[in-house]
Amino acid sequence: MPRMRLTKAQQLALCKHRREHAPHATLKEMAQWAATTYRLPRPPSKAAVSRMLKREDTLSRLNMNALQRSRTQPAQVVKLDTMLVEAIMYFEGGGVALNGRLLVWLARKCAEELKIPQEDLPRFTRTGWLRHFQRRHGIRSRRAHGEIDSVDLVAARAEAERLRKVLADYNPSDVFNMDEAALFYQSLPRRSLCVRAAPALKQRKARVTMVVGTNATGSELPLLILGTAKRPRWLRDKPDGVDYKGVGKGWMTAAVFSEWLQDLEARMAAEDRRILLLVDNAPSHKVPEEATPHVRVVKLPPNTTAAIQPMDQGVIATLKARVMDAQTEA
Repeated sequence: MPRMRLTKAQQLALCKHRREHAPHATLKEMAQWAATTYRLPRPPSKAAVSRMLKREDTLSRLNMNALQRSRTQPAQVVKLDTMLVEAIMYFEGGGVALNGRLLVWLARKCAEELKIPQEDLPRFTRTGWLRHFQRRHGIRSRRAHGEIDSVDLVAARAEAERLRKVLADYNPSDVFNMDEAALFYQSLPRRSLCVRAAPALKQRKARVTMVVGTNATGSELPLLILGTAKRPRWLRDKPDGVDYKGVGKGWMTAAVFSEWLQDLEARMAAEDRRILLLVDNAPSHKVPEEATPHVRVVKLPPNTTAAIQPMDQGVIATLKARVMDAQTEA
């Protein structure tokens, strides 16, 4: 059965109530008072109440921030918080964005530097620790810049209905979607943890293009990276399942798409499969004159892909997040 924890402010109020209004109350009566006053599921134990009463002097010396907690943080953990707040203000003052992923990484590094014992070490998670850290110190996540895509919802609904009829003739494992996404691998985060206002950021434009494809059951096509260098230094260390091609400005072109499609056609012919490939209506997605009997290409209408294209429903975003995590840890 979990213990009933009172914040330090509630504990101090309990001590004050007994001293000023109920000096002869028993521990059981004080426990019941706490349960009634703070609407607890059940009263705290008598031993817990006794410990609270003995610590009144200590409780009265705590600041307002500490009084909101049910547990007192070890000194090194408090120092860690201070270091991180100072780091946020430093980055903010320099116009550098610091998002949650980077702050969690920085927190781990600072904890190592402070030599915080394992038993006192916070669990540095973005959903738990980070949220509580921001709440404790009034830190907000603000978007530095960005734009909203225009989606034609009426056209998207009509296209979704048309696609259902087309997809009915195919097994889910034979329905593929391919899309490209720019990865600005030197850019700063678009969101920043701030004490005041979001910094004005000048983004670096160095980029590669990721060509991402998978079928409806999750089988992935090899990831194709398009860059400007013919043979970048990292190419010899590239992981399996990743292909690279140096091309002009590192963008998808009609020639590259045609070559990619012919490779996919050859692969499906070797497997004796006939598949459906969904792509957006980008100018580079020109279906070559050469027949692709094993790959039927279906283009999505303009201004609908953000709503109905599978790769835009979190697949590419997740891939980018993993790349950013790997960069942070590198």
